[in-house]
Amino acid sequence: MRRMNLRPALALAAFLAPAVALADPPDFDRPGAGFATSVLPVGTVALEQGLPSYERQRADGFLDRTYTADSLIRIGTGGPVELQVGGSAWNRLEERGDGSRRHAVGHGDTSLAMKYAPAGNNADGAFSWAALGQVTFANGDEDFGNGAKQYTLGTTMQWKPSDQQQNTLFANVDRIKGKNTWTLAPTFGRKLGENWMAYLEADAIHDADDGNELQAGGGVAYSIGDHMQLDAYALHRIGSHGPSVIAGLGVSVFLGHAK
Repeated sequence: MRRMNLRPALALAAFLAPAVALADPPDFDRPGAGFATSVLPVGTVALEQGLPSYERQRADGFLDRTYTADSLIRIGTGGPVELQVGGSAWNRLEERGDGSRRHAVGHGDTSLAMKYAPAGNNADGAFSWAALGQVTFANGDEDFGNGAKQYTLGTTMQWKPSDQQQNTLFANVDRIKGKNTWTLAPTFGRKLGENWMAYLEADAIHDADDGNELQAGGGVAYSIGDHMQLDAYALHRIGSHGPSVIAGLGVSVFLGHAK
């Protein structure tokens, strides 16, 4: 996964947050496939943190368990754009196979991204969309990095037939070492009362090296006021390729003064 130097970004967050005027609380990018179809208000910051995520995969006679504390810092720059810095300062790998065991701890790669959401998007409207372009740098430890620079382009399209329902379609391509990995992931969400949201998700992935993968599952999110959200999710493999289990917990915090 990814590592970043958090000090400059956190310093910027601390500088911006006290100076923020009143702003609408944002939609968080966690959890689920894709990302919110809105951007942060200008001068505000959001921190989205995995606590951590877990992945289990068996391949070539080895069983790998990976734990990742993934981090995302979102910065509202004004207009239809926000900047994002992502990474994972802590990862742990547990590997078993061929009668041996080993473990590794380290950091992952760093990513920089820009999200674009058209100014006409209305969070309460029937349809909205956003696009995100990302570059991931190969500066992580060997066990947790890509080993090469990766380019990502994705879009999320959202339909809200009612205040209680929210459906999305996420389409994404990752390009690394001259090869592409494609992802198409619909989600079907529903609000449960004032604070709870639950969703179902299916991820269809075509990897140039590993073939086709299909994951299915879902998650829940619980909002605490206008500034914090807790989440939990789990996906299970359908078929013979890809991780058998992906799961995680997370917390998201909005640093701004809500209206």
